[in-house]
Order: sequence, then structure tokens, then C-alpha cells
Amino acid sequence: MKHLFTLTLLFTSLLTFAQNVVNITYVTVPRENSQEFLSLHKKFTNLTLSEERKIMGSGIFSHAYAGDFTFAIYDFYDNASDIDEDANITNKVLAKNVEAMNLSKEEQADLTAKWRLYTKLYADNHSDQIRISQGLDTLRYEKEGLTWNSKKVVVNHKFNTKWGKNQDFRNSWLAGYAKQLKESGTIEAIYPSRHLYGSGMSWHLYIVYPDWKSLAEFRDNFNVGSMDENTKTFWKSVSNHSDDIMVYIGGIDEETKKFDYVK
Repeated sequence: MKHLFTLTLLFTSLLTFAQNVVNITYVTVPRENSQEFLSLHKKFTNLTLSEERKIMGSGIFSHAYAGDFTFAIYDFYDNASDIDEDANITNKVLAKNVEAMNLSKEEQADLTAKWRLYTKLYADNHSDQIRISQGLDTLRYEKEGLTWNSKKVVVNHKFNTKWGKNQDFRNSWLAGYAKQLKESGTIEAIYPSRHLYGSGMSWHLYIVYPDWKSLAEFRDNFNVGSMDENTKTFWKSVSNHSDDIMVYIGGIDEETKKFDYVK
């Protein structure tokens, strides 16, 4: 498990889905503590902001359907080795920023208690995985003018592929489902990633919708007729799959460099 001090930061918008490596942490905060967790998450994220950090972007998503987690935290890096290095830097930044607050003993005790609660909620029953998007540009799509200053509905299609079938999977995805998604006019982006470390499936394909209405519109018009040859090739390449639906709820403003939740 990475250091708990490696919290969610964002120095640019979530357009950094284009970065090479993402470290995902799924946290299983009890539902009755979710609002408290989000408040503490904002507080301690802002206490760890620094230009010294290796992290290149991050976002927090609220779980809506399917997988057994409460929030998913996505931290983006240029390479995998930066993840461990960033943890050490974050420890120093947090200590430095807390010291600069010149807290009284009572205030220090209160902050320490909040930190312990936050890290407990963060760590209990969590899971991590590291994924890579390098070399997957042909699978990536982004609508011109996309911004992350509002809530987004994100469907994560997860697949394991059969041995030797990755090329069939990629080609048939592009010619089939991805083509329908782009032509529908209902989506804002498609972001692919491959599994690198930790627990996770071979492929993640994130479909970004601006709202629930757009997701419903696509599903209402989705072609569910008999399978054509391309669709058969796609499913022949897949050993198993699952889907999650998440809602993007927060990040750091590009101008203020402060974490907050979107409206």
C-alpha cells in the first residue's frame, strides 16, 4: 500500500487522463461517514499542495452503480517510479504546511484527531491498482472544448481478454461500440488504460457523459439487434467483463490550484 500521505492532488484538469500512468485507490467509506470523509478530503488535500510534487493530476469519483466501493481516487503520473517518490515529497510538504499554520496545542490536537479519522476512513478496506495509457492513443477520444468544471457521469467498461486476442479486441472495439459512441453525440470522451500493477482487469475503457440524461439517451438508441461479424469478433476476444458507473465530483481549480467539489 502506498503511503497514506499520498493524497489526491490536481495541478491541471482531468485532461491528464492522457498521462502515462494512473494510480487508482478505491475507498470503502461507510455511507454514514461519506460527507465527513469528503470534508476531510478537501481539507487535507489542500494542505498537501505544492509545486514540488510529482503528481500531474487527480480526481475523485463517487460510486453510483456496480462495484463495491464508495469513492475512487485517480492520481496521474508521468511514470510509475514517480509514485513512490511523490509519497516522500508529500510527507515533507504536509509537515511544512502544518508547521506554517502556527497552531496552538488544542488546535494541533484537533487537527491530529481529524487526520487520524481521515486516514482510517481512507485506509479501511481500500484497494489499489496502477494502470497505464501509454501507446493507446488510437483508442482515445475527446470532444473539443471538454472541461471538468461540472459533474460528469463516467461508465467504466472493464474487460479481460483471451490470450493473443488484444489486437482483435482493439480493432473490433474501434469499429463497433466506440464508433457508435462517437457518432451518437452524447459522449464527451473515451479514455483507455491497461493494467500494470495491483488488482484489476486487463482493460478499462472510460466513457464520459456530461450528465445522466445523455447516458440514458445513448442507451435508448443503442443498437441491440443481431450481432454483426465485428461484434462477434469483439466478444470472442473477451474472457470476462464488468461495468461500473461513477460520478466525477471534485478536483482542483486550474487557476486557484485549490481543491473543491464541483456543482
